[in-house]
Amino acid sequence: MLKSVLVFSLSMAAGNATAQQLFNSTRSNYSGLTGLSWNPAHVADNRYVVQLHLLAVDAHATNTAYRYTGAWSPQKSDEDLDLSKEFLTRRESDKAKLISAGLNVRGPGLMVRVGPKRGLAFGTRVRSAMQGNGVSENLLRNAVDGFKERGRSTDNTFNLNMNLFAEWNLTYGQVVLDNSEHFLKAGLTVKRLIGFGSAYLQSSKADYEVVTRTTATGDSTFRLNRLEAAFGYSNPRAFDDVTVENAVDLLTASGAPGAGWGADIGVVYENRPNLGQYRYIDKKGVERLDNSRNKYRYRLSASITDLGGLRYDKDAAAYNDIRATNTSVSEADLEGIDFDNFDTRLNRILRTQTHKRENRFRAGLPTALNLDVDYCLRRHLYANLSVSQGLRGRYAVGMRTFSFVALTPRFESNWLELAAPISLINGYQTFAYGVMLRMGGVTIGSNDLAPVFDSSKPYGFNGYAQLALSLANKGYKAKKHGPARLQKPGL
Repeated sequence: MLKSVLVFSLSMAAGNATAQQLFNSTRSNYSGLTGLSWNPAHVADNRYVVQLHLLAVDAHATNTAYRYTGAWSPQKSDEDLDLSKEFLTRRESDKAKLISAGLNVRGPGLMVRVGPKRGLAFGTRVRSAMQGNGVSENLLRNAVDGFKERGRSTDNTFNLNMNLFAEWNLTYGQVVLDNSEHFLKAGLTVKRLIGFGSAYLQSSKADYEVVTRTTATGDSTFRLNRLEAAFGYSNPRAFDDVTVENAVDLLTASGAPGAGWGADIGVVYENRPNLGQYRYIDKKGVERLDNSRNKYRYRLSASITDLGGLRYDKDAAAYNDIRATNTSVSEADLEGIDFDNFDTRLNRILRTQTHKRENRFRAGLPTALNLDVDYCLRRHLYANLSVSQGLRGRYAVGMRTFSFVALTPRFESNWLELAAPISLINGYQTFAYGVMLRMGGVTIGSNDLAPVFDSSKPYGFNGYAQLALSLANKGYKAKKHGPARLQKPGL
């Protein structure tokens, strides 16, 4: 199972759209509806009058255990993605490992400016992720090696989760303070969640031993000296074939086994020391602010996203107090575990028939604390420092955000934007660099470009694309006659 998770996550780098969002440049003033997932307060005093969001796709695969050294790369997609042991270079570290592969699809959505102080948005989204965290170094190494290393291993831990769900969300934001130099706005997103599949396998204590192949059994034996674990699932076959096309179809699907509610909440502060340069007098002689321009020297943003979770109570099974001692598992039992059989195979391996079964469980959302500082270097040029800290517990059931910090210089305007994030991802463990380009309503980019270069040995890959139709706020135009402006905008 652990080896299957690792291979699955690394294979997502091949560009198969079967992969949760890490992050993209949602801190831009022109990120529109996509940026609301970072902080819902951005819906107020937005640079757009209206935005019709058509489709966005964000796929990733990453891990902190192995680098890939094979022939495949994004520019050599015709090469086979060979994940044999000889093409995986292990990272020497005793720190627990994490694995993540996910697909985040944003469907149709609409964002509108409701006057100068309010904004409203409606959006849809589908997220799928296969993740592991707190995986012991020794356990993962043995799993990739096929448990060929004989001997005993104690104090092993792991938490594996698979989740697939859709959401319909509504966002409202409003300016709450505007006294010239100091500006504050707040926002709230409410989400209705539809769960299509979830599974988890976790252990806080795993003491195992690989016994030498015997004539009696015909293969080697994996002996569980002690295991304290939890295992649950609902509709595991939902993960068989997750693509962009069927992810969009899930937005209108019925009969889902899970449902729930979620929320995001956030505030944004802007320091505006030179507000006068953005004022003008319109043709009717009314003093107004130029809503087409950003007005801050620096901007501070704070939010908590993805509060809540889903409750699975249809076709669900949960064994949350598995305790096993001196249990033997054959090598044949461990081989060939996949999406079609992992529920029945793990039920047999864990002897779940001897444990209490519950018919429901809860899978949490990837709750995170998001903070960022955005500084205007000069008009169109900005530097952003952002931190996202995952708030899910080590053995929590459900999807999670792996913490990161990123420094992103960018050039932004209404029709053109270029950004180059430099970041530490995967719980601040992995260095990554990327690029983002937006031209009008088309956005493409990646936060982890290492696989593009032949000399790199990547831990994974990330890529995203977005298509939207947007109408930006208009700037004022000069008048030939009439009242003069209070102050000409600066450069």
